[in-house]
Amino acid sequence: MRLAENAALGMDEMVFCMYFPVVMATLLSSGIRAFSGPETPIGKAEFGGRLRGTTGTGFSRFRVYGMYALVYLLAGGGRYRDRRGTDRRLEPGDLVVVFPEHAHQYGPEGGDDWDEVFVAFKGAAFDGWRMRGLDPMMPVWKLSNPAEWESRFARLLRQPSGDLEQSTVLATEIHQMIAAALAQRTTGCQGWLESAMQWLGGGSSAPSLREIAAMSGMSHDHFRKVFKSATGESPSEFRRRRRLSQAAMMLQRADLTLDLIAESLGFCDGFHLSKAFKAEFGNSPESYRRALQSKHASLLAPDPHHVG
Repeated sequence: MRLAENAALGMDEMVFCMYFPVVMATLLSSGIRAFSGPETPIGKAEFGGRLRGTTGTGFSRFRVYGMYALVYLLAGGGRYRDRRGTDRRLEPGDLVVVFPEHAHQYGPEGGDDWDEVFVAFKGAAFDGWRMRGLDPMMPVWKLSNPAEWESRFARLLRQPSGDLEQSTVLATEIHQMIAAALAQRTTGCQGWLESAMQWLGGGSSAPSLREIAAMSGMSHDHFRKVFKSATGESPSEFRRRRRLSQAAMMLQRADLTLDLIAESLGFCDGFHLSKAFKAEFGNSPESYRRALQSKHASLLAPDPHHVG
């Protein structure tokens, strides 16, 4: 894209083009919109739109979005892959959940048609859904009532977004969509698996793996086998990752010490939590907390260009 054309686009559209270069040429004519409202305490809608006849993200490389997205396939078909090993066929009615840090790719295969509607969004408030079933290990869900979901997306994409109130309404609707999708997925999910995931996501007072297996009506070995088959990771791996995600959220509170967080999540002490946290995320809890505080301070700093 030439510099003059870049200047004609806002910064949000330019970011979209960087992530979706394969649809760059159709950006202005495909119904894509960038939501212009300010960020709110419950998050912010960034992009949304309807894409027909495009190639999704393409399959030349894995992409990391840096924000969440819900991508609903209305017609056609394709494939979803990610670096965690998920590789599955996409059909109409499938919802792809994109995570900020999750390297992935999706789009049509061969002679497939492709008709999607999507919304991309960001904000720490959306992280809270990770403790209620929003999980990178389950990035594709089958949802029923496609006409209802098409209507939900269309309604959201028509919403104005110019001020704080309108931006808050948009963020609220996205939270409601996630809740509705989770409720529908739970209804269609094997009961024991959903319950086991909830128990495994508990803190230090949660049942042991053997107790969870017994409550699921299985032996410990059989439970481990079927859980890994269903989710791609063992129960202990799932529990460890879920607790570390909870630790990352708790580190946002400056008044919670590392030892207190470790105790509440079932780690031996702050040292063991710090070691596991760094192995998972690449940074120590202290570095992660400093980065959060620095980001928060920059958001609170006065705008040097503001007059009044």
